[in-house]
Amino acid sequence: MAGTLIQALSYTMLAVVAALVGGVIAVYRPPGAQMESNVQHFAAGVVIAAVAAELLPDVHDRAPTVVVVGFAIGVVTMLGIHRLSTVIEKRGVGGSYAGAAGLLITVGIDMLIDGVLIGVTFLTEAATGVLIAVALSIEVLFLGVAGVVALPSGIGTLRKLAVPAAFGALLTAGVTVGVLALDGVTGAPIAIILAFGSAALLYLVTEELLVKAQKVPETPVSTTLFFVGFLSIFLLDMVH
Repeated sequence: MAGTLIQALSYTMLAVVAALVGGVIAVYRPPGAQMESNVQHFAAGVVIAAVAAELLPDVHDRAPTVVVVGFAIGVVTMLGIHRLSTVIEKRGVGGSYAGAAGLLITVGIDMLIDGVLIGVTFLTEAATGVLIAVALSIEVLFLGVAGVVALPSGIGTLRKLAVPAAFGALLTAGVTVGVLALDGVTGAPIAIILAFGSAALLYLVTEELLVKAQKVPETPVSTTLFFVGFLSIFLLDMVH
């Protein structure tokens, strides 16, 4: 178990570094709307490829009832997080941070979920865990940017960078919990978690990344980047 945890955490550091890099970029060179859209399209392609190539094949041969339960829990959870985010923003929770509070809480919970998913995939098959960690690193890069951009402009640099650092800490905590709590667990519980993770990641792509990407007009470049992101992970899985 210790070896699996160390391996999982070592690859998770890619995502932790990506979050910090995203935060630094947002502080010193905030991306324009079109660049954000391009990154979101690329990240969406990467995440969908990771789900299609690694998670869904592991779920495919499981009992249908177990898969349905896992997917249902995943969808309900993500809808609940979205609802929580909306309520927080409408009620102005957090004072001057109210505009960012919903996003930060949503991303924080997503980091924990992603961390547990990375931990579980390393327990089932290390190669799958590596690809999921790489795919989520690209997602986390964007989330690091988004988290800092959402903060009030008067906040100091260190406080801004504390946000992506917290994202990385939550992701690491999720990985640790996933490995320690689920080591040796097999069968239906793992199948439910993998189905849950698949639903959560697909929700992230369809209802978050691509929805936000449509705030600017679609371009051939952004569309192409979606397929480049998908193909890069798919090919990596083929040659691994």
